[in-house]
Order: sequence, then structure tokens, then C-alpha cells
Amino acid sequence: MTFAAVEAGGTKFRAAIVDDEMTVVDEAWIPTTTPDETLGAVERFFAGHPQTRALGIASFGPLIVDPESATYGSIAKTPKPHWTGAPLLSRLQASLGVPADIQTDVEAAAVAEHELGAGQGHRSVGYVTVGTGIGAALAIDGVPFRGRDHTELGHIPVRRMPGDTFAGRCPFHTDCLEGMACGPAIAERWEADPSTLDDRDDVWDLEAGYLAQLVRVYSLAFAPDVILFGGGVGTRPDMADRIQRAAMADIAGYSVSHSDNANLVKTAGLGAEAGLIGAALIARSLV
Repeated sequence: MTFAAVEAGGTKFRAAIVDDEMTVVDEAWIPTTTPDETLGAVERFFAGHPQTRALGIASFGPLIVDPESATYGSIAKTPKPHWTGAPLLSRLQASLGVPADIQTDVEAAAVAEHELGAGQGHRSVGYVTVGTGIGAALAIDGVPFRGRDHTELGHIPVRRMPGDTFAGRCPFHTDCLEGMACGPAIAERWEADPSTLDDRDDVWDLEAGYLAQLVRVYSLAFAPDVILFGGGVGTRPDMADRIQRAAMADIAGYSVSHSDNANLVKTAGLGAEAGLIGAALIARSLV
């Protein structure tokens, strides 16, 4: 049995055929240009695999996830040209003619980590990706936590770290978490490619201080078993330990379960495969 999986990113789409064991059988990488060009290329790829049983999509956001909405599964208002209102779910489901569903990319990654990654054995798993942006989600018993919308924890307000005069770069909030701590914010603040700053404790301790504030929000709002960090910044070899130390200081003992939890923050286990595996798990759950 095979499944169709799509990881829809702002720069590229990854379309894949995945088997029961979550092994990629075939795949295509497609540039994200206009919806018609990109989704058309995805459709042509899947046309060569007519035996797939279901489709799962893990998409960049913001995404309309209210199942009562007539535009469920479409991209919401976005600064990405041409993509506001793009009907990812309905168009691809109609094209493939199989059961289909959609989650945000970080929701799908959280579910994948819960099922097959570093979140195995835990009931509630927080997942954070830190790279070009900051996305965060929570999976409870393998199901993404949602209200009417999906969470946007990357845009929580943060307390400015002592001595940090960087203005922030979020086009909506300036100095929210993403504005202060995403990969491009690191590059702008320090006027250097983050990959050249490996030996700078001041750089990464400051970064950990901002990300620890998200851990505090997770802990007090959702009390997850574990919080996993992914993305280019989040998977730095020592990043989880730095965030863990900063988070314990920031929580300051005010948590029933996390005030002395030495294993609260960990590095995500599935790396760059988490989103695609999450999309395949969506598809598998439909049959």
C-alpha cells in the first residue's frame, strides 16, 4: 500500500510516494512559484502513481484549518505573492480522487516526532522549528492541538534580553519571538552568517534566552511532556542544552512538573524528514 505525501514550503514543494513503513518510494522537488504552476507540477507527478490510497499534506501557513469553513485547507492571508486563498487541499484531493487531509508543516512534524521520532513514549509533544521563521505546534496523543485556528506561537511577545538593542524583523510585530530569534534575525543582529558564529557563546546564549521564553509559555499553557527543537538553528549540537538551562531559569520554579525537569527540552529526532513523514502519516490515517 502506498500513500501520497506533500510537504508544501514557501520555497519548494516536496511530493512523494511513501509506503506503509514510511519509506519514500519516489519523490519530486518542485519550486514554489505560482499556485497553478506548482500544484500543476505536483498533480503531474502523482498522475504517474495511480495506485496511491490517500493524500496527506503538510503545508506552510497561515492555513485555514476550521473544518466548518468552505475554504478549509486553503492558504490564508499571506505576504507570499499569489498564494492567499490557494486551495491546496481541495484542488489536490479533486485531482487525485482519494481521501485527503491537511495539517500545518509544524503540526505534521509534531505528530511525526510523537509517532516515530524523539517524542516516542510521550503523550504530549511540543515541536519548534527555528530557521527562516519560527513555527511551533503541540501534538496530544498524536493529534495537533487547535482552536478555531492553528497555533502561531512563533509570534508570541517576548521580553527583550538585557543589552539587546536589535529592533526585530517581523513585518507584523517587529520584536516578537520570530522577529528576535529566527535565523535571519541572528544574521542581521550580528552582521554575519550564523554558520560562522559557532564559537560565539554570547550569540547562542542570547538565542537560547529568547527561545526559553517559548518553553515557559509551553510549560505554563500546555504542560507538555517534552519540547523538541528542529530547524537549522534548533538542531545545533548544543542548542537544546542551552535552551534547557535558560528555560529552567526563566520558569523559576513555578511549574508543577517542569520546575526541575532536566529532560524537558530535546533535539528533534527526524531532522528534515519530519514534515514529509507527518504528511504520510496523515494519509495513512485515512485508510
